[in-house]
Amino acid sequence: MVSPIVTPLMTYLVVTLKDGERWTFLPPSGHDVAWVSLMDGALRASSRIARGEVAIFERAETAIELVAEGDTRFVLGSATQHPHELVLGHYSVHTSTEALRRGEAEIRRIGRQLRAEGKQSYALRSI
Repeated sequence: MVSPIVTPLMTYLVVTLKDGERWTFLPPSGHDVAWVSLMDGALRASSRIARGEVAIFERAETAIELVAEGDTRFVLGSATQHPHELVLGHYSVHTSTEALRRGEAEIRRIGRQLRAEGKQSYALRSI
């Protein structure tokens, strides 16, 4: 099945900064949502963001100023806010409760099939 939803263009960057280094991200025109996830170190934005955390910035089309605390590695993404209501599942995001139900049922079906084929290492025990 092909999704009827057109995916908005997204920026997704992997950034490495040295301790004390400053970096400014200016989102493309129309990108009004942004997030960052830290793999190493910490960042100072309007508040401190530590390793392992995900931060979602206020909805705006403004520059994001970041300062590294220690050697830092992170991913930063930006996009236009999605025009649809979203339903969150255990492993996915869908546009309706019914689509979520079908998607998770399919994950369970694939898991049963993988276990039946002896591919236990690829299959989750339960959802």
